[in-house]
Parts: sequence; C-alpha cells; structure tokens
Amino acid sequence: MYGKDTELVIDLHRDAVGNGDTYGPTVMVNGQRVAQLMFVIGTDGGGSEHPNWVQNLKIAVKIQEKAEEMYPGLFRSMIVRNSRYNQHVAKGASIIEVGATANTLEECLLSMQCLANIIEEVCK
Repeated sequence: MYGKDTELVIDLHRDAVGNGDTYGPTVMVNGQRVAQLMFVIGTDGGGSEHPNWVQNLKIAVKIQEKAEEMYPGLFRSMIVRNSRYNQHVAKGASIIEVGATANTLEECLLSMQCLANIIEEVCK
C-alpha cells in the first residue's frame, strides 16, 4: 500500500456533536460494542496553503477502505472541509474523531485497537 516510510500524523478527537448524554455512535466488532471513528480532512479550499491535502485524503481513503474490509462499519462517513486544521504540517495528516460524548472509555479503547490493526495492514 504505502509502505513503512509513510508519514502518518493523527490528531485524535472525541466528536462533540449531539447531546452529551445520548449520542455515542458504535458498531459491533467481534461481539463487542466499539466506538465508531470518522476522518476529518482539511483542504486548501479556504484559501490557506495546504499542498498535501490530496495526498492526506488518499491515505485516509486507503485506511478507511481497509477498515471496511477488516471491521465493517467502524468508520462513519468522512468529512472533507475547507479548513486545513494544521494538516499542512505533514504528509498523511488527519483528524480522527473517536466516538462522541456518550461513548464509554472502553468503547473508545477498543476502537483504537482496531485502528492500530488497520494501520499496521495499510503500512506493510
């Protein structure tokens, strides 16, 4: 795919969308409830210099495609925005939203285990 020399910079967030006590997107993985993930990719559409945004997007798409093979439904739909979110500082930079305000710590930790497995496969 991309190889061992691929740069990845992942800015992990918890999605603050929705009511704090009621919205916690999950998917079942191996019989366990896991927090869903979501990429947020910035572009140069807002006028700020961001020469690597297409490469960042391509890497995020590869990761999300591998995730769908390994853990169907783990990722929510990707968001692409006209802000660069400091993603111009490195190739392979992205934001990943981990669940939302109502997800448990356990759900989020389980999704991080899945993400680590996915990245290992993509970067072989």
